[in-house]
Amino acid sequence: MKRIRLRTLTAVALALVILGSLCTVFFMAGGNVPTVTFDFNQKKFLFENVLRQEGNIYPDLFTDFKDMMPGDSRSQTVRVKVENLKDGYIYLYLRTEPVWPDNPEEITAAEAEGWQQMTDEALSRMKLVVSRDGEELTKAALDEGVYLGKFLEDGALDLDVALEVPIEVGNELQSLRGEIGWIFTAEYYADPDDPDDPDRPGLDKGGHYAYIIGYPDGLVHPEYHITRAESTTIFFRMLLEESRQYYWSQVNPYADVFPYDWYNNAISTMTNADIVEGYPDGSFRPNGDITRAEFAAMAVRFFTGEDVDVTDNVFPDVQDHWADYEINLAYAHNLIQGYPDGTFKPDQEITRAEAMTIVNRVLERYPHKDHLLEDMIRWPDNMDETMWYYADVQEATNSHNYNMHRDEKPLPHEHWTALLPVRDWAALEREWSEYNSSRNPGEVVSSKGAAIFKN
Repeated sequence: MKRIRLRTLTAVALALVILGSLCTVFFMAGGNVPTVTFDFNQKKFLFENVLRQEGNIYPDLFTDFKDMMPGDSRSQTVRVKVENLKDGYIYLYLRTEPVWPDNPEEITAAEAEGWQQMTDEALSRMKLVVSRDGEELTKAALDEGVYLGKFLEDGALDLDVALEVPIEVGNELQSLRGEIGWIFTAEYYADPDDPDDPDRPGLDKGGHYAYIIGYPDGLVHPEYHITRAESTTIFFRMLLEESRQYYWSQVNPYADVFPYDWYNNAISTMTNADIVEGYPDGSFRPNGDITRAEFAAMAVRFFTGEDVDVTDNVFPDVQDHWADYEINLAYAHNLIQGYPDGTFKPDQEITRAEAMTIVNRVLERYPHKDHLLEDMIRWPDNMDETMWYYADVQEATNSHNYNMHRDEKPLPHEHWTALLPVRDWAALEREWSEYNSSRNPGEVVSSKGAAIFKN
């Protein structure tokens, strides 16, 4: 993977554990905002509205981070831009790293030890906070790095970058002086390729693993709503491993789904598999409640309509609805039912119990309330066995082995034989991310490597 390296370094000093510039920098007339531009054509970072005093080769983008005391927090506006992006996606990040003095032979052992202490203690405790329009985006230790923005096309973002110096850092580093580098990084991902294999992604229909966990209050809340991100994540977890690897993606075309979001991998992968899609305004609205039509459309995309007749509307209130075909197809595959009045209510938010029932049907799971296990996980708000969703909620929240039986109709139903441990989905998703990301890395371009503003 080709890497193009440039570096912009800001000289700083620590006095009472504060940052102060060693180089004097003057901004252009008119109060223009310091601007960092990633030029995709040149594969490098460019800096505007930053000048240097003669004799200094490093620009200082954060002149406001001077003379700070423990307990202080200051913010400065910086503009980040992307130019000449023809396709794909760009993620921008900012981090710092210590820069050892150019004259190590003149540094005493005590000074070297103090510098190392500053590196280990101060930089790891100070926090960078990035906000836009008053909303906090990311926060991380000074030496870890923060996410700045996602670019689907050329554009600019004005960001407020705040530095927080915690009071607990104390004064033990008050006499130390050093230099740190502000390192900008661009990660580029091409648009995911359209899969050559026309087959739809496969689901794990054999392993009956729990895919829903309860809330911290110990309840499962079957009548609560479920979000678009949660719904997408359920099917992402249920993918066959080969399908997950085949469609794996960590990038997406949505303006409101970012790489640090817990649901990014799921939404990106399922978008690449054509299972989910966003809205005309370019958003996905991951935290919005999903409607019955949206959930039915997502579920039925694992099927085809070749073997069923969907020419007539089953429900009177789906006529000319955007999802009328998907709703009728879902009904034909016995995934959904309507209400007693004959309607489907496509734009009504789906409940967790309704969503679990549909997922169970997609996965070909058929629980029966009389053939579960006594030692299964039980929920105080799902104890009534006469409720229509009782068995489906238990199916979704208990991992188990089973035998499939058929009654006289003949309809399938499960006889549970043993409980299995509930999967640690968070740990599994970290493994998937590490494995698949190592196979499909983006192109990384850093501003580290060479000083700029040289004569």
